[in-house]
Amino acid sequence: MGITEILILVAMMGYAIYMQTKRHEVVGDSRFKLAIIYGVVGLAVGGMSLPDQPFEIGFLVAGLLLSIVVGLARGRYTRVWAEDGRVYSQGTAFTITLFVLLVVTKFAMGTAAYFLGLSDGGGFGEILLMIALMVAFQAQIIWVRGRSLGARRTGTDQVPTEQPAPVAAR
Repeated sequence: MGITEILILVAMMGYAIYMQTKRHEVVGDSRFKLAIIYGVVGLAVGGMSLPDQPFEIGFLVAGLLLSIVVGLARGRYTRVWAEDGRVYSQGTAFTITLFVLLVVTKFAMGTAAYFLGLSDGGGFGEILLMIALMVAFQAQIIWVRGRSLGARRTGTDQVPTEQPAPVAAR
């Protein structure tokens, strides 16, 4: 992985962490937007190769499973609440830590595999695809949790407004 790829990855991680600290409305039709962005960038820049050795296949499967597990945990522990007819979500220190640990773990796994001579594939694109998978699972869990609180399916759906209680006739 070159210095440019590392800088782009650090910038994208910084952006993701920043976005997790902000509250966002939970809206069904846009829940996979960030996952799609990471996936497209990961595919566009490359930096991955199809595994052809048993260890490489196992390494890829372990990374994908780790992404799914972390995504499910992040979805479960992201703060979700209803306010003023809308449903919001916001990352916590715990969910941000899980994100950083996932990326650090992926780097450590890749570095160890490289120096042990077990794999020379993988890299920048693979890390971005792993993040995309994690974000997609997280977004789905948050959507399921938000729907039970009344989250809108689309950004064009009406926001429910509270109606004043009817005044009793005298």
